[in-house]
Amino acid sequence: MVDPDTGGPLNRPDRRSLVVVVDHEDQYYASDGRRFADHGGRRTGPQPISSAAILDDLTIGIIWATMNTDVALLADDAQLTSGQARLAHHEGRRTSDVPLTEVPTLNAVAGQWLGSRFCARHITRHLDRLTERPFFWTREKRGEEAASWLLWRHKFEYLRRTSRWFPEMRRGFRISEADVAESPMYERVLLLLAAALIEAFGIIVQFSPDDGHADVEGFVLGGQAIVANWLGGPGLWYVDASAPPSRQSVFRDVAGQVSGSSLVAESTSERRLRAIAGYLNVPWAWFQRRCAELAVAGVDDIAQPRSRLLSTRGLDTAIRYVAYIDDLEGAEFARR
Repeated sequence: MVDPDTGGPLNRPDRRSLVVVVDHEDQYYASDGRRFADHGGRRTGPQPISSAAILDDLTIGIIWATMNTDVALLADDAQLTSGQARLAHHEGRRTSDVPLTEVPTLNAVAGQWLGSRFCARHITRHLDRLTERPFFWTREKRGEEAASWLLWRHKFEYLRRTSRWFPEMRRGFRISEADVAESPMYERVLLLLAAALIEAFGIIVQFSPDDGHADVEGFVLGGQAIVANWLGGPGLWYVDASAPPSRQSVFRDVAGQVSGSSLVAESTSERRLRAIAGYLNVPWAWFQRRCAELAVAGVDDIAQPRSRLLSTRGLDTAIRYVAYIDDLEGAEFARR
């Protein structure tokens, strides 16, 4: 088609499409529609689809999380850029508490991305204040929330940097039995993948079911305490480079209780992930086999985010880690 104003080719929007194929055994497979078009947008005819792309709770979860996050961030991309510039003066502050009214038109996912990025930068700036091996407390409790570890570019780099700064760190989650019961299988699979990604960086994952921990804000405790909360609070974020003694006492109690009675207190990464899978009611043998299949095929054929803020690197790392966990050590694997 020709643009009537310029006489040149008409630029078409990059519309997302998902191709679903049914085989002779009535099994469904999914693939990103861009595999079936050339650079000019013309159809390229039949293309092989890997058996790894069969639609099940693993691939459905990946597609669901990627598409929902991608659409939400693309919708507010310009506002995110202007919002970051408008809030940049908070970067140098030791304490910052930003209400949602600062960016009232951002959708929920975009607001969480903004808060998460700020909190990651805040923690990274103050890592040198920590004098002991740290305990990180995180507030994700559902697969929808945990997918941020798998897809957001800044989260992957944050894991990479902090794991190099402090080996053998711990990261605690509060996941109640009610959270598990209320989550569909594909969400629980995403939560398990997020735990695998964190373990891939040599970070020990710990689970707590304690309802008393539900309202504790995100923090890092390592001699000193850093507060960085972007999820489950009333605003975009709340950070404090030096938590008051009363909060430090709460943080020490949480860290001690979670470490002392973790639901997945196993001695190796592989055993911890198996225990997490058991708690989440995800069959480990099925999960590891499907990860092995996707590790060979890669996830880009079923999930290709368009947003500059997203990447499938975390997904690929988590999937490959589960697939090869019997042969590789986590700290060495993720740092390659």
